[in-house]
Order: sequence, then structure tokens, then C-alpha cells
Amino acid sequence: MTPFKAKLRAGSPLLGTFLQIPAADVAEIVGKAGFDCGIIDCEHGMMGTDGALLLLRAAEGAGLTTILRVPGVDPHRITQALDFGASAVMVPNIQSRQKAEKAVAAAKYHPGGNRGVCPFARGANYDSANDAEYYLRSNAETAVIVQIEGKEGIANLHEILSVPSIDCIFIGPFDLAQSLGIPGQVTSPQVVEAMRDIVKRAGQKGIAVGSFSVTPEQAQRDIDIGIQFLAYGTDTMIIARQFRAIRHAIVRPAASR
Repeated sequence: MTPFKAKLRAGSPLLGTFLQIPAADVAEIVGKAGFDCGIIDCEHGMMGTDGALLLLRAAEGAGLTTILRVPGVDPHRITQALDFGASAVMVPNIQSRQKAEKAVAAAKYHPGGNRGVCPFARGANYDSANDAEYYLRSNAETAVIVQIEGKEGIANLHEILSVPSIDCIFIGPFDLAQSLGIPGQVTSPQVVEAMRDIVKRAGQKGIAVGSFSVTPEQAQRDIDIGIQFLAYGTDTMIIARQFRAIRHAIVRPAASR
């Protein structure tokens, strides 16, 4: 299966969604629906390590490239995500160069970092002890995605973008709007302009930008401003909205009769 990093370099916008329900069936449905990647969400939602591993296996079986979002800049969790076999790791709330460097170091083997070594993990095909190229190959193929979600991260964006081995900046528009003093207003000109600025500055460094949208209109806006990696909603959001739409289309709720 094509790693996330290779898909990102191909140039066409990628479509993914956050997987928060620890059920293999959901990951398989997303893969069979033709999405490019699934973001296994260990920051929000109900996902534990057992659920994350279950989704990784199901996603790969359905041809869905996997990204695992860890709860924060935690070297143990970052290493674990990659040992599980995720194609990329997403690290939230990066506010400084130091945090970005810590995230990259945990995701890369020497000389790119200090990732803990276990050549017998799932991500190492259970036995890469005698594979001299494993460490170089892992460093080359593993993608590091860092989230910029607030004013402090934007203020330090130049320094964050200068950290080697960052493959994608991911904008969290809801947290960004809150940081700007307008919580929930993800379509406001202030938020959109901040996103445009991030895309422009990242592009000058050859770094891709991803973002989160919750309507097709927002997704199209993101494509128009240069977003290369679209994370459309969550499995919980998509399921809830579709059930509500069916309910209203077939039988109106009693209160509206």
C-alpha cells in the first residue's frame, strides 16, 4: 500500500477522515468508499491502544492508508504509533520549534532522531533485526504531521517550518478560531486569512498543508486556498448527520408536526 508521504508528494488533494469509533467495520467502510486515508484519533474520542491497532489492521485490509494522531508531544506515544505500523503520525498543538523538534526526533531513527528501537514490532514486519536498510527506509517513508492550532504556533511558524523532516502542517480551524477569540467561527475571514498565510509560508518551504472541514463548501474552499490534505469530519459526525437527514426526510419529528 502506498505510504501517506508518497501519496502527498503525488500532488493531487488527498481526502481523509478522522476515525474515532474503535470498530474495524467503520475503517473498512471508509476504505471501500475510496477515501485516501484514515486518521486514527487517539487525542479525542474513545480510542485506546487496542482499538487503534484494530483499526490499523482493518484499514490496511481495505486499502486505506493510516495516520495515527497521538494525544500530544509524547515520545512514547509517537514511537508506539509507528511501531503499530501507522504510515504517518500526527502531533497536535505544536506551538514552538522546540516542540516540533521533539516530535520529529521521536519519529525518526538516527541520524534524524532518537526513536526507540524495536525491530520486532508490527511496523518493522515483526523481524527487521537483520535488515540493514530498515532504519533508512523507515525514516524515508514515515511522515510527520504537526498541527498548528493557535496564535502562538502561527507566531512561531517560521521557526517550526525550518525543522527538518516535517512533511505536513495540519491546521486545526476550530482551535484556531478559539485562539483568535471567535470560537466556532471557522468560516470567518479572520480564520480563512490565517489559513491562507500558513499555506503560503509552508509552500515556500515545500511543506504541504492539511486542514479539517465539516461541510463540502468548506472542503472546496480549502482546496481553493491550496490545502493538499483534506480531513473531512469524523466518522461520528458523518454517521450522525446521515441518520438525522434520513429521519427528517422520511418522517418528521413529532415536535414539528
